[in-house]
Amino acid sequence: MTGAPGFHSIVHPTPEQEVAQSRPDLRDVFHDLFLEAIFMGAYGSFAPREKPSLYVVHQGDDEAPYRAEVLVLLQALFGTPLHELSVVQYRQAVLRDLKQAPLLKGMRAFQRGMQEFRASLRRAEKADYAAEGQRWFVDAALIYGHALQALHQTLVGADLQSQALQSLQGHVADLLVSPAYTARMKEAQALIQALAQVRYAFRVDGTAVTVLQDPQEPDYSATIADTFACFRQGEVKDYRVQFNPASRLNHVEGQILDRVALLHPQVFERLAQFRSAQEGFAEARIVRLDRELAWYLSWIDYTQRLERAGLPLCFPTLHLEQGHIDAREAYDMALAWQCLDSQKPVVCNDMALQGDERMLVVTGPNHGGKTTLARTFGQLHYIASLGLTVAARSASLLLPDQMFTHFERVEDINNQRGKLQDDLVRMHRILAAATPHSLVLMNEIFSSTTLDDALWLARRVMARLAAIGAACVFVTFLDELSTFDAHTVSMVGTVDAKDATLRTFKVVRRAADGKSYALALAQKFGVTRQQLLERISP
Repeated sequence: MTGAPGFHSIVHPTPEQEVAQSRPDLRDVFHDLFLEAIFMGAYGSFAPREKPSLYVVHQGDDEAPYRAEVLVLLQALFGTPLHELSVVQYRQAVLRDLKQAPLLKGMRAFQRGMQEFRASLRRAEKADYAAEGQRWFVDAALIYGHALQALHQTLVGADLQSQALQSLQGHVADLLVSPAYTARMKEAQALIQALAQVRYAFRVDGTAVTVLQDPQEPDYSATIADTFACFRQGEVKDYRVQFNPASRLNHVEGQILDRVALLHPQVFERLAQFRSAQEGFAEARIVRLDRELAWYLSWIDYTQRLERAGLPLCFPTLHLEQGHIDAREAYDMALAWQCLDSQKPVVCNDMALQGDERMLVVTGPNHGGKTTLARTFGQLHYIASLGLTVAARSASLLLPDQMFTHFERVEDINNQRGKLQDDLVRMHRILAAATPHSLVLMNEIFSSTTLDDALWLARRVMARLAAIGAACVFVTFLDELSTFDAHTVSMVGTVDAKDATLRTFKVVRRAADGKSYALALAQKFGVTRQQLLERISP
């Protein structure tokens, strides 16, 4: 396969679609849905490492600039939901391909090759002697070339279904037959061979070192070893210094190298010309590929633990219109990691808004999984809008134009507003911005006022949202809201059939029953009126 002029990126199909993406302010959404914890788990390895302290000294981190660059890219990708269905599907197809074990292995090998390439370039830049840096530069060119060849073999051997990786395969194939690539590899290999033929001698006399042309004398080391072999009684300590090719030349080695270059001007002139002619040879889209792969691979690595634990993940089907939301065996991804850490079971739930249904009202006992359900609903839609796998057995979801969350907040002394006023101000902003293609998640709002006022305000908000036509999830202690209109669906948190104090964390679709199970909890902890009276009576 050759010729892929349309290849741009594995996360954006075209430059125009990339430019069209803007990163919104989603601090409330990230906070309320625990998205920061999820994405930090994925890209945390690229975060800055611990700085040296007075008592802990860390070696220099040469990859820090690269990791910082990748971190910025990953934060931007995780922080920018997509609104164009074709771009979401473009990314889903790439991730599907990358989940093939042979392709995944090959892509990781490509990243390791690019890491070695960067290391050689850094050594070339940091070298104290010109010829030393030029030699490292030749290594960098060869490593880059071999990484490209291996990448092409990986892509050719894979069953590629995604437009992105098919285009990448053609792009890499074109690079490998380009005059620039073939000339660079040919000259680099010729230089390696020419340098291998360079021979010289040096004489050490006290502090003086003299570099000489190779006298063409035979190497007597093997002859001497054979002569005295009969006196050998066993292995002896090897006092020879092991040369580390990654180490920099010291001043003596560097001056010897300079004088060797004077003895062999033609070879070293070619070496200098190669570097000056090939500066910046790495193709920009290949360099970018290495960084963008980190985004996909970080998600694969993050979700592998969930898969190994038997938790479901899926590629969701996305819709631009309301009425097609249906998730089966879904769970809160951030909470799932905590459960795995503490060896607790992960509870999955189903949820749906089909046809004319627009509002999901969730009621039930406290600490029964209501907020977790709302958070799961939001996580599914946000992560799906990135083009990634979501935490569910199967999922049909909305691709919203905007996502809003209104969860409880502690009072902020800086805004000089009471809690109720703050709830109303935040809700007003949401109602002013929401559209029929938006998603709104509300959790226990208006809890700071009286029951009657909270019910009146909540109904006003629901009426506005119903008029807008946005999809909503409303977690509330107000059971009356579960029958607001014909477009409202009721879900209820359940308790154990034998012990009402035990929460099952299963939230099921049924009519609200008005039970909070407060008496059962009070009895469990011995704080009912009768229990208290018995305790204080003489």
